[in-house]
Amino acid sequence: MKVNRILLLTILICFSSLFLQSAKADSIFNHKISAKLAAQNLPEFSDTACRFTQEKAVKNSSAGEVILKSGGNFKFEKDKGVTFETTYPVKSVASYTTEQNKHVSSIVKALANKNYTYLEKNFDIYYFDEKNNRWELALKPKNDSKAAAALKLISIKGQKVIDNMIIDTQNSKTTINYTNCK
Repeated sequence: MKVNRILLLTILICFSSLFLQSAKADSIFNHKISAKLAAQNLPEFSDTACRFTQEKAVKNSSAGEVILKSGGNFKFEKDKGVTFETTYPVKSVASYTTEQNKHVSSIVKALANKNYTYLEKNFDIYYFDEKNNRWELALKPKNDSKAAAALKLISIKGQKVIDNMIIDTQNSKTTINYTNCK
């Protein structure tokens, strides 16, 4: 009797392990999509202002990985780009609206205006509908893209508005959460 229970438990563990592996295998990167379909699936983005919190994991040769936390106000203007006003731990403003930040500004404007020609030229695009009307969009630089030298991927999640973004570069991984969007 005890051997049967152990055998049954072992079988259950194996099946649950297989189920978990198949669920993990269904990542965003199993859902490559064309720019046209991505544009059709994403909501219309409009000007918005939100609070943000950010965690940046930076690779450091002497300390391993260093986690930097910050937060503040975020502003998105569809025709201009984005501005981060950091209120802690130090006050600063980073604006991705100018030629100075051309690559970031180009990505933001292309997403907001559903101009996927630029994105499709430089990135493989992935899209996945999650539960509760949530979605995820991921951009992975193509090998021949200039962005590939510094950027591993950008992952954006949301419902009606973006509420989470991950920017993974060669030297850091930044996770930004947006709340109280108006």
